[in-house]
Amino acid sequence: MKYRTAQSYKEFKCIGGICEDSCCENWEIDLDEASLKKYMKQGGEFGKRLKDCTKVKDKQFILNGTRCPFLNEDNLCDIFIEMGEESLCETCTNFPRHVEEFENLKEVSLTMSCPEASRIMLAKKEKISFLCEEGTDEEYGLKHIEPVKSLAFWKKSHVNKLDKPLFEVLYEARQLMFDILQNRQEPIAKRAALVLVLGNRIQELIDSKNYAGIYKTVEKYRKKLETSDIDKLKKEWEKFSSMYNKRVTEKEVWLKQILNMYEGLETIKAEWTELLSMGMDVMHGRDNLKSMLVAAGMVQEEEPGEETDSFLRNYAVSYQEFMRYYQEKEYEFEHILVYYIFNYFLGAAYDHDAFTKVKFAVISYLVILELDVALWLKQQKEFLYEDQVLVAHAYSKEVEHSYNNFESLQLVLSAHPILDVEHILIGLLS
Repeated sequence: MKYRTAQSYKEFKCIGGICEDSCCENWEIDLDEASLKKYMKQGGEFGKRLKDCTKVKDKQFILNGTRCPFLNEDNLCDIFIEMGEESLCETCTNFPRHVEEFENLKEVSLTMSCPEASRIMLAKKEKISFLCEEGTDEEYGLKHIEPVKSLAFWKKSHVNKLDKPLFEVLYEARQLMFDILQNRQEPIAKRAALVLVLGNRIQELIDSKNYAGIYKTVEKYRKKLETSDIDKLKKEWEKFSSMYNKRVTEKEVWLKQILNMYEGLETIKAEWTELLSMGMDVMHGRDNLKSMLVAAGMVQEEEPGEETDSFLRNYAVSYQEFMRYYQEKEYEFEHILVYYIFNYFLGAAYDHDAFTKVKFAVISYLVILELDVALWLKQQKEFLYEDQVLVAHAYSKEVEHSYNNFESLQLVLSAHPILDVEHILIGLLS
C-alpha cells in the first residue's frame, strides 16, 4: 500500500495531559468489534470497570458528563496505563488522523480538530508539500480503518465505487489547485477565487461526463500559471472586484447568512459557540459592534468621533485593516485552504461532486477568517499564532467530527442558492 501525507505528518506526537482540548472529551467514542471483545474479556477490577462503563449494544463508552470514563484526573488514559497502547480502540488510535483510500493508495492527514496538529501545520512558513511512499498502517500510526467515502446523498443514488478515470484527472486538477493556492505573488482571496472558478468548471465537465475536457482545462490553467500570464484566469475575480465599492453591503449581508448557517449546527464544544457568537455580534451591525468595542475599551461611548463613527458603520474597514495587520502570516490561510482541498477533493472520484468540496474549502477559509477578525477586535486589535490555532481547531472539531454537522453542511453547500460562484466571489472581495 502507498501512503500520501504532508511532509510534516510524522512530526506529530500526542502531548497527552497538557493538551488544552483533550480528544477524550465532548464526543461519543465508538468501539470497534475487536476492541470491544478484548475489553469485555478483561479480568480483575479494571475489567469490571470496563464492563460497567460500556454500552455493549451501542458499542460505546458511557461518558462521565462530557469526558471519556477512562480519562483520569491528569487527563491521561487509564486504558493506556493499565493495558498498554496496543489496547486502545481504533477510534483512539487513529485520531487525529483522517484517512481516504483509493484502491492501493491511502491519503492520511492530521486533522486540525487536534490543537497540536493545528500547531504543526500553521507554524510552517514554507509551502505544504506531500510525500508518497510504500508503508503499513502501523508505520503511519493507524489501526485497521474502514475509509469513509464522501457520499453525496442528496444526489441520485449510486454505487459507492471509485471512478478511476475521474480519480486520475482529479488528481491532476488538485495539484493545479495546490499550485494556485501556493502562488504567493497573489493575495490569498484571489487565489481562493481562482480555485473556486476552476472547481465550478470541473463540475460542469463531470456532469457532462467530459473527463477529457477536464484534462484540457487543467492544461490551459497550468500553462497560463507557469507563464505568469493568468489574466484570463482572473476574469471572474476582476468582474466582481471592479464593483467592490458597490457590493460591500452585499458582502456583509452574505457573510451574516453564512454565519447563521453555522449557528444551526450541533454544538460540539461551548468554545465554538462563543467564537461564533462573537462573529455574529460583529456582523450584526453598528450597535452590537459598538457595544463590543466599548466593552473592550477600544471606543468611548460618549465620544465616538467622526472617524470612529465611520469605522463602526463600515465593518469592511476593520476587515481590510486586519488583513494588513496579518499580511506576514497570510500563509496560515493558504495552509487551511490546502488542508481542506487535500482532505476532501479527491473524494469526488466516488460521488462525482467536486465543486461542493471546493466550496467547503473556500467557505471554511472565509468563516475562520471572519472569526479571526472578530477575535482580533475583541482583543483590542491583537491576534497571535495561538489565537489562529484556537479558531482553526475549534472550527475543524465542529464541522469535521460530527457526522450530522458534516453531512448537513455538505447538503447546504451543494444546493443553497447563496452558495453559487457569484455569491462566494462577493464573499471573497477584500
